[in-house]
Amino acid sequence: MSVKRITLGTAVALVSIISTSAAWAVPGVATGNVNVRTGPGTGYAKVGTLSTGEAVDVKQCQGNWCFVDRSGGTDGWVSKNYLAATSGGGGGGSSSSDIPFNFGVTVGPGGPSFSFGIGDAPPPPPPPAPTPKVCFWKNSNFTGAQFCVAAGVNEPAIAGGWNNSISSIRVYGGAQVTVCTNAWYAGSCATVSTDRPNLGFYNNTITSYQTF
Repeated sequence: MSVKRITLGTAVALVSIISTSAAWAVPGVATGNVNVRTGPGTGYAKVGTLSTGEAVDVKQCQGNWCFVDRSGGTDGWVSKNYLAATSGGGGGGSSSSDIPFNFGVTVGPGGPSFSFGIGDAPPPPPPPAPTPKVCFWKNSNFTGAQFCVAAGVNEPAIAGGWNNSISSIRVYGGAQVTVCTNAWYAGSCATVSTDRPNLGFYNNTITSYQTF
């Protein structure tokens, strides 16, 4: 079922709802130590940790993740598997592993708003895109020793044990790399824009590279 929203604005009849916004959260308790993240998934940044037995107010849930309001520490999203609803605040009373709600009250520059519903919460912003970079491996299939450089880094003459020793390349965040068999980007060159577990002709022949 989709979420319904009511903009309160200056409606005097609903001011009491805003003044008691805490009542629109379900009290819960952490059943184990669990990371607190900026979004509903392990791909989001960690901003803290809930400790076993810590009492929280659960504001909304999306899939297997719930947003919790903490009395101490940073608010954020935690795995629903580590939460239990309680019959009252402070983590006391009987508990249940089911947290089937989705509502909250938000007060912003444009005034307060109240939202409620049953089902999944609206999706949060997507996680930030990965930083463009290129990683090089000694062996094929991205194994053995490795090093990574940010997009925009150039090496006209690979020094040390990496000269003529690169066997696989992985790119991140839309980065690309041009590899050459001779120093100063000479000899035979090729541009890599996707992950290459095996470099074929360029296996163990790369002496210079340019990333972008």
